[in-house]
Amino acid sequence: MSALLLLAYLFGRGKVANLKTQLQMSKDLYKKEVEAINNAAEKKGELQSQANYKYKKALEIAHKTAMESNDYAELQKAERVRQLVEENKENPDKIDEILAKEFGILVMTPKDD
Repeated sequence: MSALLLLAYLFGRGKVANLKTQLQMSKDLYKKEVEAINNAAEKKGELQSQANYKYKKALEIAHKTAMESNDYAELQKAERVRQLVEENKENPDKIDEILAKEFGILVMTPKDD
C-alpha cells in the first residue's frame, strides 16, 4: 500500500510541476501582450499628435497663401488644398504629399535611431 501511495505522490508531484510551468508561461505571455498593447496605444497617440500638427500647419499655409493672393486661380488652389488637407487630416503622410505637390514644401521628420 505504501508503494502505491509513493507512486501516487510522485505522479501527482510531476503534474503540479507541469501546471506551475504552464502557469508561469501564461503569466509571461500575458505580460508581453499587455506590453505590446500599451506600446501600440502609445504609437497611435504619437501618430495622432503628428497628424494633428501637420494638419494645422497645412491649413495655416493654405490660409496664408489664400490671404496673400490676389489671383482667383491661386485662391481656388488654396481652397482645394484646404479641402484635401481636411479630407486627409488623419493621414500625416498624405498631408506631406499634398504640401509637396501643391506648394513645393518638403516636410522632413526625424527618424528614431
